[in-house]
Amino acid sequence: MHEFPEAFDLIRPVLRRGVPIHEVKEAAGRVARDSELIKALLSMLQFSEGYKPIELQKAAWILNHAFQLDDRGFLPLRRELGRALDATEDISALRELLKVLAHAVWLDIETRYQQQETLELAVEFLHVVDVPVAVHYAALQILQSRALDGEALELALEAVRALRRQLSGDSTPLERCAIQYEARFRQKLARTKSPS
Repeated sequence: MHEFPEAFDLIRPVLRRGVPIHEVKEAAGRVARDSELIKALLSMLQFSEGYKPIELQKAAWILNHAFQLDDRGFLPLRRELGRALDATEDISALRELLKVLAHAVWLDIETRYQQQETLELAVEFLHVVDVPVAVHYAALQILQSRALDGEALELALEAVRALRRQLSGDSTPLERCAIQYEARFRQKLARTKSPS
C-alpha cells in the first residue's frame, strides 16, 4: 500500500515510457514545490515492490531534477533519501539518487554516520566495473564532498586508484577526471599530514 496515495496519483501518469520530456520536466517542477510529492516518490523507491522498472527510473529522474530546481523541500528528508537509496536495485534509479546525494548541500545537515555511510557507498561504486559512467562520476563527487579527514582521504585515494586500474590507462574523459581527483585527494591528504 502506498503511503501517499493522493500525491502519488498526481505524478504516476508521467512515470512511463513515451511521455514528452516537457511533461516530465513540468512534473519535476511540481515535485520541487510539493513536499508530499517528494515523499511519495521517495516512498515508492523505498517500497518498490509492484512498480515497473520504468516507473522507478522515472521517479528517481524526477526527484533528481526537482532537487536541482529547488533543494529546500529535500533537506528535511535526508533519512528518507538514504532509505530509498538503500532499497534501490535499479542501476538507472540509483544513478539519479546518487546525483542528489553528491551535492555538498547535505554536509551541513548529515550526521557523521550518514556522511561515513555515503562515503563508503561511493568507494564501493568505484570498485565496480559494470555500472554506468554517470555512477562513477557521482561517486567521485561524493568523495570530493565527504572525504574530509586523513582516513577518509586515504580511502578515497585507494578507490580512485582502483577505478583507474579498471580503466587500464584508457584515455577517456572518466580516466582524465579520475586523474584530477587523485591529484586533488593527494594534495588534501598531504595538507592533513603537514604540521600547522
